[in-house]
Amino acid sequence: MFKGRFFKIAYGILLILVIIFLAGQIPYVMDPLSKVLSITLLPLLLGGFLYYLLRPIMRFFIPKVKNKTLAILITFMIVILFIGAVIYFGGSIIYSEIKELVKYFSLNYDITRESLNKIIDFNNEHLGFLKDFNLQQRLITFIQGLLNKISNYNFMGAFSSLTNLGTIIVMIPFVLLYLLKDDHKIYQLILALFPGKDKSESKEMLEEIDQILSAYISSQLVVAFVLGILMFVGYLIIGLPNPLGLALIAMVTSLIPVLGPTLGVLPALLIALTTSLLVVIKLFIVLIIAQYLEGNVVRPLVQGEKLNIHPLVVLFVIVISILLFGILGALFAIPVYVVLRVIVKHKINFAG
Repeated sequence: MFKGRFFKIAYGILLILVIIFLAGQIPYVMDPLSKVLSITLLPLLLGGFLYYLLRPIMRFFIPKVKNKTLAILITFMIVILFIGAVIYFGGSIIYSEIKELVKYFSLNYDITRESLNKIIDFNNEHLGFLKDFNLQQRLITFIQGLLNKISNYNFMGAFSSLTNLGTIIVMIPFVLLYLLKDDHKIYQLILALFPGKDKSESKEMLEEIDQILSAYISSQLVVAFVLGILMFVGYLIIGLPNPLGLALIAMVTSLIPVLGPTLGVLPALLIALTTSLLVVIKLFIVLIIAQYLEGNVVRPLVQGEKLNIHPLVVLFVIVISILLFGILGALFAIPVYVVLRVIVKHKINFAG
């Protein structure tokens, strides 16, 4: 009954997961392994992310300069010039905005708590059913912990404690260079892992994975950029302080599908709580409008139906990734999911 190719693959995956789980119970096995993965896996993931981002630029220059290495050098020069321009023209502004945000949260903790109490009292008075959820204590505990972390945060200490940060930063350009220069060789190496009779099916599978990852990464960056602009304009209209810093936070977090935009608006909500209920209401209106435009105009326009993932599936994948791997895991959750989905789909078709 369970002798088909698909079931053999399923058994293999299950066996690997069991081995990983059992190894995880042995500290002297997993501790060195986790350190190695923390140094190598992140550069590989970020390098792959940048590869799909920069590959169109490289391929644009290859037919013009007739040399792939020269096209890669031009691509790297464009990236360096872009980063330099951002730092030169906007670095001090961005730094001061973020610094002011941290200072604002540190100085206005008591006001935030008082405003939060007023809003919850309003809810308890007009929406009595919320009392059953102990909303006040839960929100106060959450925001108190968040603000304490912000007010006591030492940026230099945090960076100095990341002993592997320098290694990771140095590795990323080399990983990116290797992927850009030898992407066709990597493709052939992966293809060579499959038996001869599976070559045609495997080639089709790898091409589909490549197309989906390219479409997802490029479209997600465009969506995040547009959403950041929308939030910046909205924050300006309602008069929130530090609109640029808040919009940058919203732009970065919106790289996480579904939950990202909501997470990105939390700092703005904390600031709005220090002003008035009217500003909080205006903020929610801005969020609703931005979310509507992002979900119904921007995303369909740049992404189309290439991924074809139900929003509920996206939500579950993101939540599980955050629980298992934190925020960084959520950034890579959907690409990993779509790759696994394509692999399973092709293996089922092949087994059938």
